[in-house]
Amino acid sequence: MASRVWFRALLTVGGIMGAALVMRYTIVPSEEQMLSRISPELRAEYERNKGKRRDAHEEIMKRIMEDSKSDKPIWLAAAASERSKDGDDPRAK
Repeated sequence: MASRVWFRALLTVGGIMGAALVMRYTIVPSEEQMLSRISPELRAEYERNKGKRRDAHEEIMKRIMEDSKSDKPIWLAAAASERSKDGDDPRAK
């Protein structure tokens, strides 16, 4: 009896997850589809700013990788590197 309940629960959860995946792939447009639907002016602005966004993302990832090398928890290491970057860290003097 209990195994039957578990089977139904797993089947229900699997069905819900499967339906969610199907809906995601059919409803959410890809980046190319979204760009083809917007106006040419917005598309040009998107292309102009693409490099800036990529550079900002790379800078963030570089800082995260540097902060993750510390033995401290990441939130403390990130706060310390932020203070030292701004010049407000009293230990850096």
